[in-house]
Formats: sequence, C-alpha cells, structure tokens
Amino acid sequence: MNAFKFRGARLLDWRKRQADQAREAFVRAAESARETADLLASAEAGSARAEREYLATIAAPAEIATLERYRNWIGRQRRHEDACRRNHEERRVLADQAALALQMANRQVKVMERLRDRALARHREAERKMDMKALDELATVRFARRRADEGAARGY
Repeated sequence: MNAFKFRGARLLDWRKRQADQAREAFVRAAESARETADLLASAEAGSARAEREYLATIAAPAEIATLERYRNWIGRQRRHEDACRRNHEERRVLADQAALALQMANRQVKVMERLRDRALARHREAERKMDMKALDELATVRFARRRADEGAARGY
C-alpha cells in the first residue's frame, strides 16, 4: 500500500501560519494594552498628586494666581488622564479582538489536525485489512498445499 499522504496538508500548513501570525498579533496587542495601562496608572497618580498639592496650597493663604495655576494644572492632568484612559480602552479592545482571532485560528488548525488524524486512522485500518487479507491468502495457500501433499501421500 502507498505511504500515507494527507491531501489537506497544504491547507493545514497555511492554517498553522495563520495561527502563528495571529499569536504574534495578539502578543503585540496585549503588550500595547499593558503599556497603556501603565501610562494610565501614571496619569491617575499625576492627577491625584496635583489634587493633593492643590488642597495643601488652599489650606494656607495663597495668591489667586497660584490657585489658578494649580486649577489649570489639575485640568491638564485630568485631560491627560482621560486621553490615557481612552487610549487604553482602545488598545484593550484591540487586544480582545486579537485574542478572538487567535482563538479562531487555533480552532481551525485543530479541525484540520483532527481531519488529518482521522484520515491517518482510516489509512492504517486499510493497511491492517490488507495485511490480514494477505495473511489469510497465505494461510489458505499453505492449507491447500498441505491437503494436496497429504492427498498425494495417501494416493488420492
């Protein structure tokens, strides 16, 4: 019998390359989301520090210009924090989409691998049946020869 050859091998290889590309895209997206999370945490800490300093400043007598600078600084810190939050949310959504794409690519690879495994099992079963058939034929020939030899020895 011929050696096993999976007809969908090229498709399986292509699916594996797709899964590898999806895995790389997911890793990049997840890393980007982690970086933006760090930036967001830094921006939140900056906003909190600005508010603490402002509260400390208004506890003591201060000029109106100083208080106005603190309020402007707090406003900039909050706008920066909001921008970081939006950016992080966008990156997190992209990471979630990349995770879904990776999951689908892995699922398609597994489908092709199951098809290959089933085809290999059918091929092995066919080989086993052919071997059994050859052994049965050999046993039949041996039995027939033995009977013929016994018959010739008895004079039939």
